[in-house]
Amino acid sequence: MGSRVRPRGLLLSCVFAAMLPARSDRNTSSGRVRLAWACGWAVAITAAVAVRSWNALAGPLMWGYDAWGHVAYVLYLDLYRSVPWADQGWSYFHPPLHYLVGAILAQWRSSEVLVRGLALYGGAASLATAALAAWIAHRAAPAARLPALLAFTAVAMLPLHIFMSPMPGNEMTLTLVTAAAIAVFIANEMRERPSLGLDAVCGVLLGAALLTKFSGLIPVVVVAATLGLRTLFGDRRSQWGRSILRAAAIVGVALALAAPYYARNVETFGTPFQLSRDFPLIIQVERDQPPGKRAIADYFRFPLRVFSEPNPLAPHLLHSVWGTVYLNLWADIFRESDDERSLEAERSERPTTTAMAIAGLIPTGLAGWGAFLALADLRAGRRREIYLPLLLLAGATLAAFAIFAWRVPIWSALKASYLLSLSLPYGVFLARATERFGAFRSVWLRHAPAVAVAGVAAAAGVVGADGLVLPKRADAPATGAVRFYFEEYPEASRVYGRLVAGAGYKVPWLENLAAVKLAEGRPDRARKLYARAVEKGLPDPYRRGRLAVAMAASGDLTDALAELDRALAAHDLPEVRANRGAVHAARGDTAAAESDLLRALAENPEIVPAWRNLALLQQRAGRVDASRETWRRAQAAACAAPRGYPYGLGTGEVLQWGIGRRSLLLLTPDGVRVAEPAFYRTMCADFAARASSAETGEG
Repeated sequence: MGSRVRPRGLLLSCVFAAMLPARSDRNTSSGRVRLAWACGWAVAITAAVAVRSWNALAGPLMWGYDAWGHVAYVLYLDLYRSVPWADQGWSYFHPPLHYLVGAILAQWRSSEVLVRGLALYGGAASLATAALAAWIAHRAAPAARLPALLAFTAVAMLPLHIFMSPMPGNEMTLTLVTAAAIAVFIANEMRERPSLGLDAVCGVLLGAALLTKFSGLIPVVVVAATLGLRTLFGDRRSQWGRSILRAAAIVGVALALAAPYYARNVETFGTPFQLSRDFPLIIQVERDQPPGKRAIADYFRFPLRVFSEPNPLAPHLLHSVWGTVYLNLWADIFRESDDERSLEAERSERPTTTAMAIAGLIPTGLAGWGAFLALADLRAGRRREIYLPLLLLAGATLAAFAIFAWRVPIWSALKASYLLSLSLPYGVFLARATERFGAFRSVWLRHAPAVAVAGVAAAAGVVGADGLVLPKRADAPATGAVRFYFEEYPEASRVYGRLVAGAGYKVPWLENLAAVKLAEGRPDRARKLYARAVEKGLPDPYRRGRLAVAMAASGDLTDALAELDRALAAHDLPEVRANRGAVHAARGDTAAAESDLLRALAENPEIVPAWRNLALLQQRAGRVDASRETWRRAQAAACAAPRGYPYGLGTGEVLQWGIGRRSLLLLTPDGVRVAEPAFYRTMCADFAARASSAETGEG
């Protein structure tokens, strides 16, 4: 009986033993201690994996900072097999590395696989970062077991990591490659003779950081500065040549990898770091957001109302830079919703935000104390190879954020996601602080940090699991655009139907629902929806053109032509003119059709369906040579990434997720049809084959 261990007793003993410092091992059976530590790691890893998996697989789709812009970038890569032009969308300040992951996922041709796959990938990147923090904490104190476990738990269960993980943006990719680069650099620094091979690996990872986000420049500067400072003030004063060679290898590899991307920015803008805030639209957005101007005092205010009224739009937070950032570390105060009233109520009254903000004082304080201890170690010549790059990374990240907040004085610029590069320093410094508690005789004092971190981590996991404590959200409106792209029309209809039913201004959602019905082959239903949008909507030069497309697709060419005439009388748009050319061709008016198509293409040669329609029109008229030349022009346009708007789909827009905004008609043997998403995905290969057959006379 005495040898039997009850499950509850085993769990408690495992948790207790997992918190014991290493020197207590001699008082405990080695087998039981190993089991206890394995149990502690299993609990931490399971909790971290579980909350991320739940949010990725059961949470709402497409919520996150600028989620649609990030996914639209992925769809552009999938659609055109090309990175957007430097002056297009976000391409000039969002390098493509992260989005290649999404492009690979898109090959499954499923919106669920793409969006949930990106969420799972973000979770994996977050956990890998936590694992690197644990590894560095272990290398800093190899004789102790607790620091590594606490470093992993602190990073993996930080609320910022939990709610950022399922977002489709590039923040977690940058966090991981930055952490990996610093970890490789530290590993090399700890060698008796650092390896140039590991320096090259570090350079590759830093190049990946630069190809993920502009702020990837920070770790490049940190690594170079570490080498310089260790040589200048450390024990390497006689190794200037070696240090310069290593710095050249690391920075050279990083810049060589990133050079092609930044070179095109220089060619287009005259600078490698072109900013979105230099453009009129962003200038207007920033002008409309409070507070509009920063004061030095904003960096020193941290009012107690941070805890009692955690609303980032409240005056006391608009003028508290670090107060807002601290809250966002411990709660998703920038949480997005399609119900703004509910969102404002959550921000102002959510008790969990206050609770997490108060609980977060403990691990934040431990990390701050650990940074002070690391600085003391640095001055004493201890663990310099570990703590110097981490302290520099922390200082550079905080300084860059402070400058950014000054230059962009708006409330939405105070997101803690800009500080994710602090993940490694945070975990390692917190672990450093816990080492000091091992000297206490009191069992309670020795275990206090572990208990506190574990308790805060558990609370973060419960609050962070979507729908468990906070209200569960519906899929974001942009989900409908992704469903449409992958031709999941019933699912897209449900998204837009919900939005039509609940919106005050229904016009955008009526139009999106109409585009889905048009693609489904229900043009009569689409026509009614577009007619409602025209009746209820504000003036839009394209709206009547969309109604005309639905009319033509339903077989009513006469009314479609009249509607297109009215639209062109108000605004002479090449897309509308191209559609009128298709309607003329379907009605047998070849001369008018060719005139409209040629004029539309003269204004915008990227309207690929117009090239196709013109080639077919010439082919029908027996003008073989002209048709062959037009097919070649059609192929060239179809196989080149567009400089302007990606027609028909809505991808490529950053601030909108409308679909079918510039729908185009295709000529058929018995009339016209709408160019659906599949047309744009396959047009390059299809037109290449058609041009080849026309060239050989087989078409």
